[in-house]
Amino acid sequence: MNLNTAVAQLFAPARRPGRVGAEVELIAVTGTTRPRPADPAVLAAGFDAGFVRAASPTFEPGGQLELSPPPRLSAAALVRDLGLLVRRAVTIAAARGVRLEAVGLNPYHSAADVPLRLRTPRYLAMQAMFDEVGPEGRRMMRLTAALQISIDLLPGRAGREQWLVANLAGPPLTAVFANSGRAAGRPAGPAGARTRIWQNTDLRRTGYDGRHLDLADPVGAYAAFAAAAPRLPIAEARSPSYHLSTLFPPVRPRGGYLEVRYLDAQPFWRIGEAVTTVAALLYDTQARRDALDLLLPRAGDQQRAWTEAITGFSPEAGALLSIARAARVSGVGRGPRRAAPARRDRAVAGE
Repeated sequence: MNLNTAVAQLFAPARRPGRVGAEVELIAVTGTTRPRPADPAVLAAGFDAGFVRAASPTFEPGGQLELSPPPRLSAAALVRDLGLLVRRAVTIAAARGVRLEAVGLNPYHSAADVPLRLRTPRYLAMQAMFDEVGPEGRRMMRLTAALQISIDLLPGRAGREQWLVANLAGPPLTAVFANSGRAAGRPAGPAGARTRIWQNTDLRRTGYDGRHLDLADPVGAYAAFAAAAPRLPIAEARSPSYHLSTLFPPVRPRGGYLEVRYLDAQPFWRIGEAVTTVAALLYDTQARRDALDLLLPRAGDQQRAWTEAITGFSPEAGALLSIARAARVSGVGRGPRRAAPARRDRAVAGE
């Protein structure tokens, strides 16, 4: 399989679209007066079989805990699941002297304080490649945590709209849900410090300047983005599919669904708002098209939009939230709402 074919498969629509999924990442530290990075093995020793089946817990390179329950047919059902799992994880952690922080950036430690917990060839090679660009790659791998939301990809025009909205909504939604105000025991500066780390990590792999986007040819643009990114110097990276798994744009096509990766980890009371907002914007036809009318004028200025979002500000944020709130959120998973054509039609590939 060549790279172009592998990319085309990433943009294949879901067979039965309508699901909403999420992965919740949490920073694990000791529950002491002066928190230390928590050893993942200590936390994992408390996972029982039921928790493992329900949450599929894994750890990120810096020991961040990731919970990945199965997707559900409604945002509400998914949020209920996440609530139970997060509370269960907090209880398990507390029993083992660990505290779970629901923030986008480790508030206590520097990258030098947190070891690379996953010392596999993949992560060692990735760390070495990031080091060639600067220090932010290590911070990204070891210190950051996200709320990742997955939405099934619809066929045809609707799927192209989803891809554009998911990406262009990134800066305003990042600003709204910025939750990275502290780092290494002191104020981090901007509220979106995690996003600043991602933007400065390695644009060849992260695309936080919009280089992976093209209104006329989304698949071709993503293939060009993938081809330009250097492959990791390990044998597995010769496979196009593996190479694609080493790219981390704000939105990643995954074959049947889109993975929205740009939101900071959220306190539980705000997870529902974030999941519902993303689901409404991507599943509701009217919401998608209203969002495109709002966001397309800045499609060619993504680097500036992301830089603004780091400060916790985006000029489109308020209007975008209003669009999401007006959508028929209760209809997620039961078919999209139709909308009359408008001026954004000419910008959607294939129309």
